Amino acid sequence: MNFYPVPPTIKAEVYFRIPDAIRCLNKDSEWRGGFARQFQWIFLEGPVVDTEGNLYVVDVPYGRILKITPKKEASVYVEWDGEPNGLAVTRQGTIIIADYKQGILELDPSTRSIKPKITRRHLERFKGPNDLIVDSKNNIYFTDQGQTGMTDQTGKVYRLSPDGKLDTLIENGISPNGLVLSRDERFLFVAMTRQNSVWRLPLHEDGTTTKAGLFFQSFGNAGPDGLAMDEEGSLFICHPSLGSVFVVDSDGVPKARIISGSDGINFTNCCFGGPENKTLFITDSLEGNIQTVQWHCRGAQPAPKLGA
Repeated sequence: MNFYPVPPTIKAEVYFRIPDAIRCLNKDSEWRGGFARQFQWIFLEGPVVDTEGNLYVVDVPYGRILKITPKKEASVYVEWDGEPNGLAVTRQGTIIIADYKQGILELDPSTRSIKPKITRRHLERFKGPNDLIVDSKNNIYFTDQGQTGMTDQTGKVYRLSPDGKLDTLIENGISPNGLVLSRDERFLFVAMTRQNSVWRLPLHEDGTTTKAGLFFQSFGNAGPDGLAMDEEGSLFICHPSLGSVFVVDSDGVPKARIISGSDGINFTNCCFGGPENKTLFITDSLEGNIQTVQWHCRGAQPAPKLGA
């Protein structure tokens, strides 16, 4: 039930299409699933924009990170035997990767070398990490989605501290996907894709959580995916099967709906960047496009510096 008026609709613009020259045309991948729309030899996720204005995105099925410069020049930044989903940057300027196949990895931008960060919990491999974020204390929050869903509600959300301690915040996730912290880091928001929802977790000073609740509810074949937040505390919720980014305020009141500026609808993830940190970059995954919207305020977090 919703007594609020329908929020305004904002149409995104196609910012850049990954050229065929660096798509893995006709190359098989174990990752490829059954899509209702045509697979175009690429699947973008995990956008991050650095202080120089470079945009980094992962190509999930082919184990690559692609780099797009402010001049819209695209290249393969790094490639390995993996299935990367999410990217985040630490305070030291290294890139942390949520890799479905290999676990949590760390990339050194100065050498472009990749090494394992954590690959197991209690000697057991993860189900399949999906997305991650880094807080102000360098704690890494990540989702372990695997193939969980309504019939297997065992998806996990973890917090990895700088000293290597691994805490489990959620044991019963219904396909946990994107996640983001509130600006004061008192609340963690987690997308539950196969429940078509976003959960809100209060974080206590000792790092534990209680009274997690349902913050946002939607519908569709595949539910909320990537999340982002602006400096006003509004939550941006990518919804790939509805071709939208839903924007709600800190109380969950609808503010806007961002729709695709092309035929693509698979809006999987988003982040803020640009000269004033007011540009929302959105991955249009199946099309291999990046779309943008100019927002009225900045993202909650400034662009990270690589190799700091």
